Amino acid sequence: MMQAVLLVFSGLKWTFELLLLILDLNYWLVSSLFSFLFWTVHFIWNLPVLINMGLVHTWEVLLAHIARMGDSCYTMVLSTLQTTSNALKGCLAGLDGLQLVWNLLCHLFLRTKEIMQRGLLNIALSGQTIQRQVWEVLTIAASLGAYLVNSLVNICLIAMQNVFSSVLAVWTNLVHAIVTLEQLAIAVVSQLSSNAVAVAILLWSPCQHALEVVASLSQNLGIIIIKDLYMIPVLVLLILVWCLLRSPATPVFQQFCDTMSRLYQIFRMFVFVLINSEIWTWAANKYLQLIRISRTVMELAWNLIRTRPQNTQVRPVTAQNNNTRSIWVRNRVPLRIQNPVPRPAQNPIHVPVQDPVPGPSGSQRKPEAPKVDEHASGEDPWKLLQQQEESKKCVICQDENKTILLLPCRHLCLCAACNHILLQQPILQRNCPLCRKMILQSLNVYI
Repeated sequence: MMQAVLLVFSGLKWTFELLLLILDLNYWLVSSLFSFLFWTVHFIWNLPVLINMGLVHTWEVLLAHIARMGDSCYTMVLSTLQTTSNALKGCLAGLDGLQLVWNLLCHLFLRTKEIMQRGLLNIALSGQTIQRQVWEVLTIAASLGAYLVNSLVNICLIAMQNVFSSVLAVWTNLVHAIVTLEQLAIAVVSQLSSNAVAVAILLWSPCQHALEVVASLSQNLGIIIIKDLYMIPVLVLLILVWCLLRSPATPVFQQFCDTMSRLYQIFRMFVFVLINSEIWTWAANKYLQLIRISRTVMELAWNLIRTRPQNTQVRPVTAQNNNTRSIWVRNRVPLRIQNPVPRPAQNPIHVPVQDPVPGPSGSQRKPEAPKVDEHASGEDPWKLLQQQEESKKCVICQDENKTILLLPCRHLCLCAACNHILLQQPILQRNCPLCRKMILQSLNVYI
């Protein structure tokens, strides 16, 4: 029977999952088709604009590259012409120096010729004139040598300056060309990256719109399904009822009727077994036992409340011995109340201490006090007080007073700490330390 129930529930679960799968598949197909058509039309509509923008950007990049190449070529040609002009200037300076040397040599030769002529003519003159001419010749020769050396040094310096300037111009042109190529490469890369970013943005925008449309449609569909979730089972139930009413003699309807009758029989059997189970008997017994325990505890509390005024009235004030005996008697009476005699568990309703009502029972209680006094007259009252205080201590730790009443055995023998430790033990080990009965409940007693 249970297998049939499980089979029916599993069939319903599979049917519901198949319906959800069909709905999700239908929604996905329709949304995918609409999104594909929308973005196809959007791409075809924006294709001429994209091609136009690509051509415009390509033409602008080409013009920028041509302008930069023309600028670099113009700079290179200008630097080459400057270098050539500097070299020609250096060569012209060298030619001027050679012309000056030639003029000096010609002047020297002419001057020497004139001096020789004059010397030959004036040989007969005095030695002072010859000496003066010799010194002039030497002076002219020295000045000519100094001029030649200065001219050569100037020529060398000018040549070195021209060489260095040409090398610097060539290096500047090379560096400028390298920088131009680098800027050109950076411009190309930036243009390509900007184009790539533009293409990525252009391609991402349809995807983003598609995702937004899918999210909005799914949210709206989810809201509709959540709001009208009860309509789907109702619709399925109406369809099934209509199909069954339309063709009641079908095997499916007969099988459904048989299944429902089997389910009804299973439910009846389950209810019968549940009603006739022993759990209800056990629960009723436990409930009655708890009622008895609560009544017993209430009677104990009522007896304690009614016995306290009698204990306070018995206290005499005549002599010291009588005071001591009254203290002992006052302490003995609550001891009987707190530690009642254990009785069998079959009759837990009987109260261990009866109510002190006026009548014969009250007259029977009055002679007990003199007996206690006669028994206590031969003992030390301090020992009796010490025994009384020790009897109030916990039977386990012997430190704290007894404040816990154990049920159903009705033994007042534990303190709060020992009771907490005992209740932490397993249920089978929670036994009374005096009678070894199982503890079902514990109550706090305020003395």
